[in-house]
Amino acid sequence: MTGQNRPGRRRARWAIDPARRAGKVAAALTMKSDRSFHSVAAALNLLVMLIGFSAFYTSGRGENGRIIAPAIMSVVIVHGMAITAWYLLALGQALLIAVRNRKLHMTLGWAAVGLLPVIAVSGVLVAIRSAQGAPNFPFFGMRYHDFVLVMFMEIAVFTVLVTTGVLTRKRPEIHRAMMLVASWGLLIGATTRIPWLLAPFGGDGSRLAFFGPVYVLGAILVLVRSVMTRAFDRWLAAAYAFMVIADLTAEQLSRTEAWRALAATLLKH
Repeated sequence: MTGQNRPGRRRARWAIDPARRAGKVAAALTMKSDRSFHSVAAALNLLVMLIGFSAFYTSGRGENGRIIAPAIMSVVIVHGMAITAWYLLALGQALLIAVRNRKLHMTLGWAAVGLLPVIAVSGVLVAIRSAQGAPNFPFFGMRYHDFVLVMFMEIAVFTVLVTTGVLTRKRPEIHRAMMLVASWGLLIGATTRIPWLLAPFGGDGSRLAFFGPVYVLGAILVLVRSVMTRAFDRWLAAAYAFMVIADLTAEQLSRTEAWRALAATLLKH
């Protein structure tokens, strides 16, 4: 009889333990807020990317109607379509978690592994071939071959974050942060094509405007997530800090004569 009464006593303890019940409710609400945050953040990333590259999607041109050199058009298309697929996949993955379809989320996640080398390799080729065609073209206060180092670093940061995210896929708190910040890094290519985002940072002649919009967006989203979940996400903050430090280090190194000598050799001019 004693053993038979144990389930009843457990139910009774649960019934008279409001703190335990409240804790479970709070945990469920936090999880729901976290899922909502990542879905909204992924949708926002996709929206910014579509706005920034609207000229490319509608007319096959660069920013301000710039004609893309036919010699690099094919690799630009590959790079652009791979990045588009990345943001669509990121939104789809966030929504799958929101509706608790973890199995399909994990299956589709391997598509990110396939997109990673396509984005990285095509990104390097776009950077090199663009700089070879216009080495002294002014770009946000940088000569284009200075900008190449910054673009290389963006690709390196993306690669490191996605690889870390894949390797930590069984630790959601790390996995989600790495994949989200990887998407932020690629957004710089879009925000530099949106004049009203650049204006508060000095316009397209300022190096600050090159990084500013994405860094501010990232900081706001880190704060928003902390408010929504009532907890500071140290992994998200760490990944964000890694991106900022790596980018700004590359920007400083791009000013050096050592890099410019290396760039001249690399770009053969």
